[in-house]
Amino acid sequence: MKTLLTSALLMLGLFCSSSGYSAQLKISPQMADKLHWQDIGPSQQQTTPLSEHQRPLADINSPVATYRLPANQGTLKITIDSLIVDNDHIFVPNIAVLDANFNLAATYPSSAFQFRHEGGLRNNRLSTELSLTPTPNQDYIYLLVYTTDDDLKGSTTVPHPAKLYAKAKGNQPPAIDDLHAKHSRNGLIQISLDSQQGAQFIGMEMPSFNTKAASAKTVGKTAKTVSAAGLNKPVEKETERYFNTAIDQALKQGNIDRAMNLVNEAEQLGLSSPRKTFIDRISKK
Repeated sequence: MKTLLTSALLMLGLFCSSSGYSAQLKISPQMADKLHWQDIGPSQQQTTPLSEHQRPLADINSPVATYRLPANQGTLKITIDSLIVDNDHIFVPNIAVLDANFNLAATYPSSAFQFRHEGGLRNNRLSTELSLTPTPNQDYIYLLVYTTDDDLKGSTTVPHPAKLYAKAKGNQPPAIDDLHAKHSRNGLIQISLDSQQGAQFIGMEMPSFNTKAASAKTVGKTAKTVSAAGLNKPVEKETERYFNTAIDQALKQGNIDRAMNLVNEAEQLGLSSPRKTFIDRISKK
């Protein structure tokens, strides 16, 4: 059975893993050829806004984000994020992978995506990583992001930032309701691509499907390194006043993520009052 599956994927021109075919998605090569495919290369990142008014495919009741990826770069490590917008709504992605001739090679359902908390420079999001290895004699493969009617029925629970902050500090989380992001045809898709030149197949095995967001740790370490020099400098009252005011303004505007980032920056400088300001304002909402 495994040999048959591998052979089938070879005929379609793509090795992939942890994928299945979706009966909900019907896209012909003729239909795919009419779409506008955005080029994305190694070490590039692209953000695509999606709107319910965009319906490029008659058979898919969804806007789509479409990408053309180079097929001559070895194994492609693709990170796909769907960002929560305004702590209010989110586009729940499904992925279709097409070979060079626009034949459907594989699909990844929304269950392949995991919720990731805001951290470093990255917002709350649904995220996954794919490792795809195109077979030879292809210039490009294609990746299509869409949602389904079933996915639109739910919502994604987002732990309140004040609770996460309190837990990180070892404190009792405040009695605040979590946020709920409604599933929507509107949203933001962010995709980044890296190639792994040294990848090769041994015994015709498929590459493993890795769902860990490895870059999150790197971002965190970088942020600490950049800010470390400030820990040894005396912080003026004016600086402390700036952070407290900025946090207060961000919360008044409903921008909790920015307020949290400001608290983190302030504590990198050894300030304690911005945290108190944040908790005080949140508890009064």
